[in-house]
Amino acid sequence: MKTTVTTEPSPPARILVVPGGRRIGCAEYGDPRGLPVLALHGTPGSRLMFALSDGAARERGIRLIAPERPGYGLSDYRHCESLAQSAEDLSAVANGYGLDRFAIIGVSGGGPYAVAAAAAMPDRVSLLVLVGPVGEMAEGRVRMSRVHRLLFGVLARVPVATRIFFRSLRYVVSSAPDTAHRWLLRRVKASDRDILARPEVKASLQAALGEGLRPGVEGAVQDLRLYCAPWRLRLTEIDVAAVVWQGSDDTIVPPAAAYGLARTLPNCRLDVIPAAGHYWVFGQFGLILDAVAAALRADGGTTSEAPPEAIR
Repeated sequence: MKTTVTTEPSPPARILVVPGGRRIGCAEYGDPRGLPVLALHGTPGSRLMFALSDGAARERGIRLIAPERPGYGLSDYRHCESLAQSAEDLSAVANGYGLDRFAIIGVSGGGPYAVAAAAAMPDRVSLLVLVGPVGEMAEGRVRMSRVHRLLFGVLARVPVATRIFFRSLRYVVSSAPDTAHRWLLRRVKASDRDILARPEVKASLQAALGEGLRPGVEGAVQDLRLYCAPWRLRLTEIDVAAVVWQGSDDTIVPPAAAYGLARTLPNCRLDVIPAAGHYWVFGQFGLILDAVAAALRADGGTTSEAPPEAIR
């Protein structure tokens, strides 16, 4: 069976159907004939996370394809035993959209999956971009705050507790999104509060979280289980050009884990954003896309195929 793509009633949603009939939800932003980039959302999140980047991507001639992981938004749930297995879906997305060489952006909880995809497809990935990524934490050597130790250390090992946590979050996000937003503002530092207070950022984030958790919490539970367990990826052998952008004052993910990831990847540049938190990218996505466009053009300027009739 071939992978097929059909249009969902409310654009920019797309449904990619992989062999076996399972669906993967995607969205496209930017230039539909531009330089191809797979953009991976955070935890929890959805394809809608990159809506605010549409204009910046279009200006730079970039085609952002944002797939949802299993259990989020329009994507059917699939149990994955490892990050390596999760890369099969991203390979299917690349194949379904006719991509040869492309870049991958992994934001926050999308970071580990972007790394796994680069490990699985090193000959196809022109640039691996990690923005405020979740790094390896299973060995317990990363310095973390008390909240980080609770979430990434204790909670991740107890699936029942993880489900309770995300079900509670899902309830608040769906029934009282403004309350959830105020709770988030209390968890971050001033630089993040300034960005999150912007009406367009608030609305976009609420839409992305609401859509991601709409079908349930299994996607988020799986995320926490996979990236808090040993990754079992040969990081030192991923010979792909990479950049890690990390805010020095991030309170959502441990910066030390991101720094460790940047040191381990063999061809990686670390850019620390002084005094920035976790959500700085919502205000500076153009910075990320400038680097992506430069890398793709240096790699030959490969553009993606014209969208087939089935996905318009």
